[in-house]
Amino acid sequence: MAVNPPQLSPPLTVPGFRVGTASCGVKSPESRGRRQDLTLISCTVGACSAGVFTQNRFRAACVRHGEETLAAHADSIRGIVANSGNANAGVGEMERIWSQQLIDSAAQATGMDAAYLLSASTGVIGTPFPIDRIREGMQDAAESLTPDNWEAAANAIRTTDTFAKWASAKIELNGETYTITGIAKGSGMIHPNMATMLAFVATDAPLTAAQLAPMLKRVAGRSFNCISVDGDTSTNDTLYLLSSGIGLGHAELTDSTLFEQALTELCMDLAQLIVRDGEGVSKFVTIEVSGAVSESDARSVGRAIAVSPLVKTAFAGSDANWGRILSAIGNSGVPIDTGSITLKADAITMLENGNLHPDYRDKEGMAVFAKDEFTLYVDLGAGEMSSTVWTGDLTHEYITINAEYRT
Repeated sequence: MAVNPPQLSPPLTVPGFRVGTASCGVKSPESRGRRQDLTLISCTVGACSAGVFTQNRFRAACVRHGEETLAAHADSIRGIVANSGNANAGVGEMERIWSQQLIDSAAQATGMDAAYLLSASTGVIGTPFPIDRIREGMQDAAESLTPDNWEAAANAIRTTDTFAKWASAKIELNGETYTITGIAKGSGMIHPNMATMLAFVATDAPLTAAQLAPMLKRVAGRSFNCISVDGDTSTNDTLYLLSSGIGLGHAELTDSTLFEQALTELCMDLAQLIVRDGEGVSKFVTIEVSGAVSESDARSVGRAIAVSPLVKTAFAGSDANWGRILSAIGNSGVPIDTGSITLKADAITMLENGNLHPDYRDKEGMAVFAKDEFTLYVDLGAGEMSSTVWTGDLTHEYITINAEYRT
């Protein structure tokens, strides 16, 4: 039920990177050979890298391992191994063992040192990890490593996603042209408090790990941290950014401003694709909050609206129930002056400076809410800062998908 998914151009190859996939039957033995569910991303040089991870306290072993690996080897990462179909989370002490075995298997198949590999898992939580089936397919993934396999990888990391998600960009810096390509997955359990469900971004722009780490946090804050499908933050959310540029011999970029801008735009594209493909989502809603004291306040207000079940069901019913939106704003935890708030749906002004607009007619609001895409504009009237959040509606289909998720 994806909402107006765009026609994506083929993903661009990134110098220094090769990608491979395999079908292991991770979710069940019957699924082997039916769909790809294992991904390898290999870097021919030591990649400078950064990661942003879930804030859920029930963090999967791959998340904890990734943090430790980046702390020790952020300037020399050689690749990522990822599986879909099983999150390897919520199963206790065996998580750590299975996570290391996943990495060891990838290292053996590719000839890389396990100490420099990252991993990610996504899928059902609380189910034993089928490491033996994954080991059987790992060599297939290694043998399929090629520079142009990004689309296959985007498909292989999917779970309930209805379409694969990727984005690419070219950027010219100091007379050189560099590439950024990213893939992402996510459809349900989407309310990041870090990054996203799974997203892997590669570039050959020559940036150090010290440059990438703070940059990635800022980028995540303006992209993946600004989406919500259902208000649940996953145990496995992981965003990795790998750069091969310095290892390929390019001179380090001293000014990363333009690169960060391009990376932010690419991650915004990926984040919006996730919302468009949200489980049961039939509408894509942009929430633009302005007039805030801080960007953080604006984002908090936007996310409070985006996560409210009452607001989301109103979206689903094409019901311009602006009272629910005001209630969500009031529940955001942000200090507000109720007499300063202005609320619009597309071009229709509902509330102005805390008062119902005299020209507002409910049928006009209903017409906007009946669209499959529209924008809410909230002006808090308190400052100069703003933020944009993307969300969808909450339909009966969402309940059906998640009631039957394991069956």
